[in-house]
Amino acid sequence: MESAETPWHIQVVDLEGTGTRTRTVSGRAGAPTTQALVRLHGRSLALVTGTEADLEEALRGAATGEANTERGWAQLPPGPTDGHVPTASVVICTTGRCDMLARAVQAVLAQDTPLLEVLVVDNDPASGATGRALREVDDPRLSIVAAPEPGLSRARNRGLVRARGQVIAFTDDDALVDPSWLRRLLEPFAADPQGRIGAVTGIVLAAQIAHPAQRWFESRGGFPKDLAPRVWTLKEADPALARMGEPGEGGPLHPHTTARVGAGVCMALRARALRQVGPFDVALGAGTPTRGGEDLDMFARILRAGWAIVHTPDALVHHRHRTDEDGLTLQIRGNGSGTAALLTKTVLADPRVLVDLARRVPAVARRLRPGSARVSGADQDVPAGLTRAEIAGFLEGPFVWARAKARAHAVRRARLRGRRQGGTR
Repeated sequence: MESAETPWHIQVVDLEGTGTRTRTVSGRAGAPTTQALVRLHGRSLALVTGTEADLEEALRGAATGEANTERGWAQLPPGPTDGHVPTASVVICTTGRCDMLARAVQAVLAQDTPLLEVLVVDNDPASGATGRALREVDDPRLSIVAAPEPGLSRARNRGLVRARGQVIAFTDDDALVDPSWLRRLLEPFAADPQGRIGAVTGIVLAAQIAHPAQRWFESRGGFPKDLAPRVWTLKEADPALARMGEPGEGGPLHPHTTARVGAGVCMALRARALRQVGPFDVALGAGTPTRGGEDLDMFARILRAGWAIVHTPDALVHHRHRTDEDGLTLQIRGNGSGTAALLTKTVLADPRVLVDLARRVPAVARRLRPGSARVSGADQDVPAGLTRAEIAGFLEGPFVWARAKARAHAVRRARLRGRRQGGTR
């Protein structure tokens, strides 16, 4: 762990009528830097990073200005009424080693809307760590599901097999969901009786900024935190969908990669869409040589299958970032390798994509040029090695994809052999 620095005051400020309600996520009031999500009647309005004086100024502006917190899905018939809200399961994958696991599970169980079940998928059941971490959590909605084959995608898929909800929401064992997180994720689904929305994503903010590595991660962009409602679709949205938000801007490699759509730590997927597009790709994600990309691959497949994805800025998760430079470097390298592995998969499935990608090289190069926000971040002390790690990961992506596919095939063959041997006894 790197040496600590003065922790930021991370908070959520809710404006309700003439009153203000503040919830501290981490840090203390009076810290030199505060990061506050400002909400009006539960709708995200502004993200303020600065001093307490900056926050006070933003709050005065919100109180006197014309804040736009309208949500298109709240204006559409039949509207998000209780009769149309889909049933929901929540899946958290873990190896049991994260010291936040119990808090993460308790935050999900404390949601302000009904949920069918919370499935904690144990990706290292032999250790017994998950059971020990959750032994004090007593709730009939909680189940621990064993997934002994390593890999985040395998764990996610095990959760999908067990989930009974019409919508399956995902978060992580190192993240704390807001009390209204699930309700906000379900709102767009509830306003879509035709069932055109395949996924809904939210925003992910830092749960703690107390170490340089955590600040560097945020400085380079962090997780998606767009405060405007967006609609992502590969075909022209019908009027009802179009009213839910502005068209999503996908970045230089969209829709082959979908990093701006959302992240696996804060997403909800329609079960019917999953039955159409299939499970998470077990050659992608943490615990495989590719080290990432399984959530972005799922978003891309949902879009290609004709579904829409809606981003709501009101579904909030606070994530604890890596606290040391080595851990952050490994994560950033995994981002690069996961992205390149996903692109490799896409090209192998349809070689014509390669021509399209070649046209996009200049835009990608601009993002990685010296001095760009992606390279330097907003802070002057962001290590240049982080970008080198991302580039190195990207360059190795095609090779680790091949290795991951070979490993996935080997696991599948071993499983089939075991079934055949079991059937002959």
